[in-house]
Amino acid sequence: MTSEMTLLRKEDLSLYYYIKNSILCDFIEQDLNVQLEYMELMSTTNSYVFEAQSVADPNPVEHGRGWVYFDTSSGTNCSGDMSTIEQSSRVVVYNVNGEIIPDDEYMIDYIDGRVITSGTTSSGLPAAVDYYWNYVAVVDEWSAVEAAKAPVLVIDIYGSDKEGYQLGPGKKVIRKVDIHVFASSPAERNDLVDKLFDGFYLKSSPIFDFPEGGVLDYDGTFYGRRENMNKVTTPFNRTRVSNVIGNMEFNKVTSRHVNLPLIMTRGTDEVMLSDLNAYRSKVSFETTYYTHS
Repeated sequence: MTSEMTLLRKEDLSLYYYIKNSILCDFIEQDLNVQLEYMELMSTTNSYVFEAQSVADPNPVEHGRGWVYFDTSSGTNCSGDMSTIEQSSRVVVYNVNGEIIPDDEYMIDYIDGRVITSGTTSSGLPAAVDYYWNYVAVVDEWSAVEAAKAPVLVIDIYGSDKEGYQLGPGKKVIRKVDIHVFASSPAERNDLVDKLFDGFYLKSSPIFDFPEGGVLDYDGTFYGRRENMNKVTTPFNRTRVSNVIGNMEFNKVTSRHVNLPLIMTRGTDEVMLSDLNAYRSKVSFETTYYTHS
């Protein structure tokens, strides 16, 4: 059984992409000359899998992180706008001779940090890789917080209101959102909170329709890459939801530090030490948009 993605799911995923690829475009790191190890158990006769052996901390492929899949620049060139074409300069793969392998001879698993080839590349098999990765883990489920080292952001859409805004069909949709920030130091917490606040204050974001799914496929590769290696002809589909008027607006933006004890108890005989609560904060706001019906 298949069903159309609900508007709430489209809003949630659009918010996730806005945070990860626009607001946090300054919070990316680079890993250079990382060795690739051939993964025999994951490979087949037509698919050779090579996994990056990174020693970076936190782990670039922890839940909510992953390699950067758009060419969004950081620093002064941070555009703050999501791209549509798969990256061409954020991942560079080398053969054993240190020569660059053309990017149309392999696929990238951006979630697990892997290079996948058919084994028939003219440049030889992959041996090393340079890549950019997301320093901040962005998740939308509480169970994933313990699965990654700080910094971690949790997106929590915890409330909804709907009201009319005109005579006849149409309504105003209001969602209440908390972004929970778990950092590794006071400075990191403050930097993230300030960046998030500025990213939402007096800002808006489109709600994508996702007619072909998200940016990445189920296996971590860019959507459509397995069928077509041409990046230009297989962009991310940024079609907007036709029933929504304008953008999703961010209103009533606030931020507060959260002070919780490091020693937590979940029962009379269970004591838990949680470093995640040491440098914690919360950014709250409402999203507002209008629909025809």
